[in-house]
Amino acid sequence: MLVRHARSLTAAVLLSLTFATAAGAVVLWDQSSTNAQGDGSVNLVSSSCNQISGNTKVHTASDVHFDNPVIITNVRIYETPGNVQAASQAYLWIAPKTGPLPTAASTDIEVAANQVPITSVSLAGGTVIEVSANNLNRSLPAGDYWVSLTPKHSLGLFPYTVHLYTSGPVVGDPTAAIVACTANSNWLYPLDPNRPDYSIKIEGTLPVPVLQSSWGRVKSIYR
Repeated sequence: MLVRHARSLTAAVLLSLTFATAAGAVVLWDQSSTNAQGDGSVNLVSSSCNQISGNTKVHTASDVHFDNPVIITNVRIYETPGNVQAASQAYLWIAPKTGPLPTAASTDIEVAANQVPITSVSLAGGTVIEVSANNLNRSLPAGDYWVSLTPKHSLGLFPYTVHLYTSGPVVGDPTAAIVACTANSNWLYPLDPNRPDYSIKIEGTLPVPVLQSSWGRVKSIYR
């Protein structure tokens, strides 16, 4: 009799579990270290592609992993100074990772729903620009993802803004890129054959399991 009641109580508890957001943002993924040489490749969306001006559309995408469900609030990439400081919008594309390269078409990235406002901050004495998409509130289950943040601006004059690659080792698979001047799904590794990871940091919160009591109040199971 007591065993049956205990099992019933356990089932009721499990059925009443829900999730609340943990207070305060934490770093969910950090590959923000940049190489000392200031090397990288273009990561931008110009208003059009033009061989004379050099304007183009190229998206870099980094693979990331989350052990637990997450709520993403900030995505940051690190670039060299140039026209990126004047950019106010970017395309933010997040998709499940199913292989060593993304398979999405370029047209899946450049849609209105993926446009987000961005801000820029100068770091390292002005040699590095931190480009951030903030206040995102993107909920993701645990797993592997491709994340791409591509500022919208023209190429400008040399020296061009480039997305810096990291000073650390490749984690998972190297950063991938796609030229989006025409609709295609031809992803490749920039700076082949070195194939580095490019700089990115993701911040957010971790959902916390809570217990919904029978009278409607919510209690954390960790308190």
